[in-house]
Amino acid sequence: MMNKLRNQMRWIMVIIAVAFVLSSFLMYGAGTFGGGAMPEDMRLDRPVAEINGTRIMLSMMYEGLQMRMHGTAREITPMDFQAVLEEYAMELQLTQEIQESGITVADEDIDQAMRDFIDNAFPTRETFHQHLQRTGRRQEDYRQNLAHQMIRQRFVEESVGEVTISDEEAMEFYENMKNLFFRQPSGYMVNFARFTSEEEAGRVRALLVEGLPWDETTFHGENEDGSPYIVFVTEEPQLFSDSAFENLLSPMVPLDIGEISPVFELDMGNDEFAIGVKTDRTEESFRPFDEVSDTVHFLLNQQRRQEAFSNFTSGLLSRATIEILDPSIFPVPGEEPVSVEGEPETDEE
Repeated sequence: MMNKLRNQMRWIMVIIAVAFVLSSFLMYGAGTFGGGAMPEDMRLDRPVAEINGTRIMLSMMYEGLQMRMHGTAREITPMDFQAVLEEYAMELQLTQEIQESGITVADEDIDQAMRDFIDNAFPTRETFHQHLQRTGRRQEDYRQNLAHQMIRQRFVEESVGEVTISDEEAMEFYENMKNLFFRQPSGYMVNFARFTSEEEAGRVRALLVEGLPWDETTFHGENEDGSPYIVFVTEEPQLFSDSAFENLLSPMVPLDIGEISPVFELDMGNDEFAIGVKTDRTEESFRPFDEVSDTVHFLLNQQRRQEAFSNFTSGLLSRATIEILDPSIFPVPGEEPVSVEGEPETDEE
C-alpha cells in the first residue's frame, strides 16, 4: 500500500512540475488576446522586457494575466505584471536548460505513452480517430506534444533529484509531528447509525433493546417516497473522540458501556436522527514509531521533494537574464504596490 502511495505521489510531484511549466508555455505560445484585453490595433503593442534575449511584448503580458487571473474582476497591479514576467522567465530559462541538457526520450517510450493517452482519454481507438477528424488535428501533433512533456518531466525529475532520509531524521520528524499524524485521542468505541426517519430509528432501537446484536439488526429499508431511511451505519465499532461527545453525540454522554442510546436528533441542519451504543473506552495514545516508520519516511520524503522543487523553480528564475524595457508597468523597488486601473497606455507609432 505504501509503495503504491509513494509511486502515486512521485508522479503527482512530476505532474505538478509539468503543470507549472506547461501553464507558462501555454501563455507564451497562445497567440490570442481574448476578452478585449489589448487594443485591436496591434501596432500599439510594444516590448516591455527582454528575457535571455527574447523580447516580451505588452500583448504577451496581457495573455499571461488572462491565464493567471482566470477572469477575476479586480484591478491589475504592478505585482501582477511582475508575477507574469517571472513566469515567462522561468519558462524561457527552463526551455534553454532543457535544450542544453540534450535529454531525449526513446521512440518506444513515446509510443507507449501515446497508447496510454488514447486508452485513458477516449473510450475506444475509433473514438480517438473520430476526434482527430472532427478537430482537424493529427495524431503526430499529440505524439510530439507528449514527447515534449516527457522530456520536461525527465529534466525536472533529474533536476529535483532523489531524496534520502536517515533513520535519525525520520525519528526527529516523528517526534515533532506525532501529535498531528499519529495521535489517537481519548474517547469511546461506538456503534452508530444515522436515519432520515425518526420512526425507523425507533424501530431499530427497539430491536437492539430486545437483545438483537448490532451486526444482526436489519437497518436497511425505504421511506414512503422510495428513498433509503438509513444514512450511515457502522459495521464495526468506530472511535469517537471525547470532543465528539461534547458536540455531535452529547445525548450519549451519560450512558454506560453497552447501553443503547435513545433516538436523538443530530444538530446538523438536515433532519437526521441517530442511535448509538458505546462498546469500549479508549485513552489517548500514539502509534509507535516502528508501526508507522514507512509513513514517516514517506511524509518526510515528500516534504524534502517539495523543498527541492521549490529550490529548482527559484533557481530557474535566478539564472534567467531579465532586462526591463518599460518600467512603467512593473513595481518600483522600495515603493508600496500601487493599483493600475485598466491597461497601461501604449505608444503610438
